[in-house]
Amino acid sequence: MSTFLWSANEELPDIVKVFTYSIDEDKELFYYDILGGIAHTVALYRGGIINQDEAKVIIDGLYKLKDKKDIDFSKYEDVHTATEVELTGLIGEPAKKLHTARSRNDQVALDERLYLRDKLKEHLILIRDIVKAFVDLASISLDIVLPGFTHLQPAQPVLISHHLLAYVEMLKRDFSRFYSSYPRLNECPLGSGALAGLDFPYDRFLVSEILRFNKPTANSMDTVSDRDYLLEYMFNMLVTSIHMSRFGEEIVIWSNPLFGFVKINPGYTTGSSMMPQKRNPDIAELVRGSVGEYLGYLDTLVVMMKGLPLTYNRDLQIDKKVIFRASHSFLILLRVFKGLLENIEFDREKIRENLENEFLLATDLADFLVNRGIPFRSAHHIVRNVVFYCQEHNKLFSELSKDEWRKFHEEFLELPEDFFSFENAVTRRDTYGGTGRNQVEYQILLNRRWLEESQSQIESIASVSIEELVLNL
Repeated sequence: MSTFLWSANEELPDIVKVFTYSIDEDKELFYYDILGGIAHTVALYRGGIINQDEAKVIIDGLYKLKDKKDIDFSKYEDVHTATEVELTGLIGEPAKKLHTARSRNDQVALDERLYLRDKLKEHLILIRDIVKAFVDLASISLDIVLPGFTHLQPAQPVLISHHLLAYVEMLKRDFSRFYSSYPRLNECPLGSGALAGLDFPYDRFLVSEILRFNKPTANSMDTVSDRDYLLEYMFNMLVTSIHMSRFGEEIVIWSNPLFGFVKINPGYTTGSSMMPQKRNPDIAELVRGSVGEYLGYLDTLVVMMKGLPLTYNRDLQIDKKVIFRASHSFLILLRVFKGLLENIEFDREKIRENLENEFLLATDLADFLVNRGIPFRSAHHIVRNVVFYCQEHNKLFSELSKDEWRKFHEEFLELPEDFFSFENAVTRRDTYGGTGRNQVEYQILLNRRWLEESQSQIESIASVSIEELVLNL
């Protein structure tokens, strides 16, 4: 028999219970429900709604409840019911006063925000760790010149460090998006009631301060029906997964023996069930495929929210299925992605073999003419003819004689002897944000500074534990 606090003698068909109960998901909020209950009890006492003895009994009971290991959550409708009934079993009548001046509507909004605030900190730590892994890999790869691609076709030579730092920029933006959501997330819903506020002397600013929120939410109707912070958080997960997916795809391509740019350590590849010679980049492939999961989660939240009238509607219960699964999955994704980064190494020799195609320097040839006063469109046309000529005669740029160069333009006779060095080609790209070594080293330095600054941002995110809260009462 299920316990009902909200409807006196109601008994639901089993299939309705399965459909409507949320306890399988929201039991994850049990810790935060207790934490919020302690802060709420303090506010009730400070407002004269309960006396000191009642407050002490309730808080002591909630503190003990957090360590209770034998709770059968399956018999409860939701986590809030579980907390109150289990507390009643521990302390008796005083537990029945805990729900004074509180609704499940503002209660669940509080629990979710507390939960997500802690997850935000965990996610930011891991994103920062991934940025550091990319920067470290870039730092030890400054001597590797890689064919850069557009349309997956060889385009221009770049430092592989420059390529890696592109992902650093993506992930720094991801970090920034997550961090910028913190002020909007860190508002306290408690004291909003079911939708209209409270008819009690309840200090919302006090309870907000106790739980280290920036401030209370400003409108009780918005508070109990708002899930913007979940939509925003899920979107941030999706965008971050897209960035990791792009790198996963590159690892899949680069680890193919036809490219052979990268080797993946055995712990991050798997064997074939049929072909013993194969090592498959399964981890990178699963990273690549993760985007669909987070897109699905975001779609679920968006469709759930679309068209909901104010205020609370039961549709909002679905959000917990999404946010718990998504946040757990995202933590795993971040950890395994960091591990993948730390378990790859570049095959310098194989990469160098892919630099034999001097057509990668066609743009450099055009730029050479432009720097000597030739309009770019004309220079582009001239170099295109040079490329066609080399292809027709099976020659590299560096194999053309002076007479052959003269046929295309007299200025080509001034080409330096080492012009077709890929390292020199990279060095020439010395504008801010370019692939020139000086610029890449400077970006690595800037990113090292960012790593220091981002650590302080992570530390600025508030958190509070039950132990700490009770100790400071």
